Amino acid sequence: MNTIWHPDSDTFNDLAQRQPKYMALAELIETAIEAGKLRFEQRLPAQRALADALGITHGTVTRAYVLLEQRGLVSAKLGAGTYVSKRNSSATTHGVSDLASSVQPSMGQDTVMASAMKSLSHSVADLAEVMTYKLNGLERHQRFYREWLKQKGFECDQHDIVFTQGAQQGIFACLSALCEPQDLVLHESLTYPGFIKACESLHLQYQGVPVQEDGIDLQALESLCQQYPVKAIYITPNCQNPTNIRYSDEKLALLLAMSRKYHFFIIEDDVNYCLPEKWRLPLWQQASDRIFYIASFSKYFSGGLRVGYVLAPLLWQQQVINAIHAQCWSVSMMNFELLMRALQGKEYEYVQNKLAEELRYRQRALQNVLERFDFHARFAGLNVCLMLPDELNMHYLAAHLKGHSVLVRSLDVFSSRREPTTLNGIRFTLGGPSCRAEFDLAMSRLQAALSQLSERGDVVI
Repeated sequence: MNTIWHPDSDTFNDLAQRQPKYMALAELIETAIEAGKLRFEQRLPAQRALADALGITHGTVTRAYVLLEQRGLVSAKLGAGTYVSKRNSSATTHGVSDLASSVQPSMGQDTVMASAMKSLSHSVADLAEVMTYKLNGLERHQRFYREWLKQKGFECDQHDIVFTQGAQQGIFACLSALCEPQDLVLHESLTYPGFIKACESLHLQYQGVPVQEDGIDLQALESLCQQYPVKAIYITPNCQNPTNIRYSDEKLALLLAMSRKYHFFIIEDDVNYCLPEKWRLPLWQQASDRIFYIASFSKYFSGGLRVGYVLAPLLWQQQVINAIHAQCWSVSMMNFELLMRALQGKEYEYVQNKLAEELRYRQRALQNVLERFDFHARFAGLNVCLMLPDELNMHYLAAHLKGHSVLVRSLDVFSSRREPTTLNGIRFTLGGPSCRAEFDLAMSRLQAALSQLSERGDVVI
């Protein structure tokens, strides 16, 4: 093989135990490209030589090279071989390390969408159909996404899926359908800022409820329900934003019972990314008559797609659809069509598995850095919550990290102006750095910043 790269047969055999051999070979080569072992414009081994080296067929290598080309990692030059077309990510940027923006890293989503666009471009009839107004999606979209949810364990045969341009629109539409101006809605004391914006835009009263280690403080909640008529409560139970607290099943059952007792609805937001082993079916599954379930693909695939959805109680479905209709006349079906095509391909699953593995790596790396300085954070998915000792002020630490080119969020960003938080902590997000090399650079900067802090013995109240 006239290349400086030599494949590791043991690693290949291990990968081939979990997937088809051509996909295992593609993953082996992709890993080598990301690690800098195969560099931009370097020639890949000749297919016959690589097949002989790994004891596989020539056709298997051909399929692997085609798959890599579809992912935009290599390009074939007629008569000259196949070459790496992706520039190596080890040449990291020297700008800021963004550990503040809750986005997912680039794991090949662009290639998946390029394939979906190509597929749609070849279907003139489908393309024409998605370019027309449609209030709540095409019937084939309803069928597909309902079946997709059923495969995840949802029982939603009787419900329409209410399509939204992201979860923010879903929150606004649910509140708009449920509430009149000056109605009271409750939320977790630290919450997603977009919820507060929606409440203020709709002229709603809102109030935070403290959150305990297993979920919202039910005693405080009941006290409010006894004093005021509460229309709804907004929660993020799978992965609370920003604390990463996960509600216990017992707490959720008691919350549901309380919603029936005091006649308030639950708006359940399931947008925040959870690792596959930590995700669970929503509370909506147990009480679809009391709960508005909101989700999107922003934290799982691509925020720019603006693809979200709501499962509303049957009696409230039309009101939510009408609220969306009043905002944008018709949600664009183009993005739902493209995502549908992406979900049907193997590459989507590959990207999801790759994202999960990357986040597990990033969680371990951040945990190792923090524990060197005796910090202990709460990990869940994309977000990481670090509560600070009283003597270390969160604003001081955020400013100190920014001085070392590391951006984070202080927890007061997630409290309302009316009820500023007394909690002292910061939230990291793991997806800002777009590749492994940029993330490793962020960890080096973070370690240097914390080392300096430790050496100076800074204490800021």
